[in-house]
Amino acid sequence: MTVEKLCSLLIEALQDEGYNESTIFNYHGVIRRFHEFCSSHGAKEYSPAIGKLYANDVVSKKTGVFSLSRYHLQGRFTRLLDSFYLNRKFDFSMNPRGKIIPKNRKHYKVYTDYQKYLEITYPNENTKHFYDYELLCFLNFLSDVHIYDVVHIKSKHLIQYISQVKQNRQRAVLCGLRSYCRFLERNDLVTSIAGVYAIRTKRIIPTLSEIELDSLFSILESDIVSLRDVAIVLLGLTSGIRACDLINLKLSDIDWQNDTVNFQQSKTGNYVCLPLISMVGNAIYRYVTESRPDTDSNHLFIRELAPFTPLAGHATCYCIIKKTFAKAGISKNDRILGMHLLRHNAASTMVKNAVPIETISAILGHSGSNATDVYITTDADNLKHCVLPFGNISKEVNS
Repeated sequence: MTVEKLCSLLIEALQDEGYNESTIFNYHGVIRRFHEFCSSHGAKEYSPAIGKLYANDVVSKKTGVFSLSRYHLQGRFTRLLDSFYLNRKFDFSMNPRGKIIPKNRKHYKVYTDYQKYLEITYPNENTKHFYDYELLCFLNFLSDVHIYDVVHIKSKHLIQYISQVKQNRQRAVLCGLRSYCRFLERNDLVTSIAGVYAIRTKRIIPTLSEIELDSLFSILESDIVSLRDVAIVLLGLTSGIRACDLINLKLSDIDWQNDTVNFQQSKTGNYVCLPLISMVGNAIYRYVTESRPDTDSNHLFIRELAPFTPLAGHATCYCIIKKTFAKAGISKNDRILGMHLLRHNAASTMVKNAVPIETISAILGHSGSNATDVYITTDADNLKHCVLPFGNISKEVNS
């Protein structure tokens, strides 16, 4: 197919998919440069080879330096043309960022074998991602010490690896190493780190202050935050829902008759039924009826710009919360951001309202109430009642 015909079909497809005018305008610019590029190379028919050359032509003619915008836009442009060239259909699905994989052939083999093991062993995507990431880090270390065959791994290598990571990472590293050594059936390695424990510090859980909450609600009631983002923030703030569960919520999970939200938690596999309070229900209703894109997807929350697909993952939720907080004038101040801060605040609110720990644990999806006890530290007023009196301390201690 000619380059001119293929580019015309792409513009028509972009319009049909609902892309906004500014995006289509940018594609017109890419197409104009592509026509000039093809003309200079004597290419009238499209092929993946000419597309690859154009995708790599990311040095600005004006400045003579690498252009990040060209890199992203021309890369996606050529992927779209390639999809039509191969399948006679433009693939508008979002292309995730490239995943770092081991470059060494032997490391790549053990990495892919471990991935297959994780797929069978763990149904939860977050758990698989956790162990996947920990192995990648360990393989990077093995490359640095020039160990490429896992049969040459010794106990001293594990200890060396553990000792060089930051303290706040050691617990995760130990967990990942134990899993991978069990996968290798290296009982000698498992035993060598069986008695190694990371220091576990417990700190007061960060939450939002009353002033910050007032600012946040004020912004949510204005029209400077999209209806989708208002619904997401309110749902996280009142229910403590995890990001992985929020992005997987379906329209069918909202029971409007009984005013509940019903879903299976990704981390625990437990089914929960949360009350849909009026403030959150109204926000979701407004989003669905007034601004949710017209799409066949059953997911509740959809991208606001084409392609109208479900939210990609945790990073999307983080950006939504960060953007909303910025509008409300709420700074990070050494706290975590994203859905996790909203989750902390929801748990803290329930503690202050004297909701039983067992109930909070069930709502948050904890495996046991012990994991929920940490939220007691957020209730400063009730903690004051736990202070022991000094009156009966002996004079010897006081002196």
